[in-house]
Amino acid sequence: MEWGGNDEKHRLVAEKLGLKAEPPEIDALVAMHMEAFYSLSRARTNNGYGPLPLSITEISAWHRFMETPIEPEQMLFVTQQLDEAYMLWASKKRS
Repeated sequence: MEWGGNDEKHRLVAEKLGLKAEPPEIDALVAMHMEAFYSLSRARTNNGYGPLPLSITEISAWHRFMETPIEPEQMLFVTQQLDEAYMLWASKKRS
């Protein structure tokens, strides 16, 4: 499956960074997990010092609302792993 994102946006970002990169090829399951994380992350709150982690209730609500074929436990685990990586990146960026 091809990357489900915006190819033109990907090209512009790569061009600004001076890279010649093709959009990544990902499977449908990875695409669903990434869409869930992006969607949840856009609604992320912060405490004035930086972003707050996504809550279990937010992840669960998104999963129920979107009616994805992903098992709830897998959705929670993968989203929390992505969020942990994001929080580490955001913490380093602030330092």
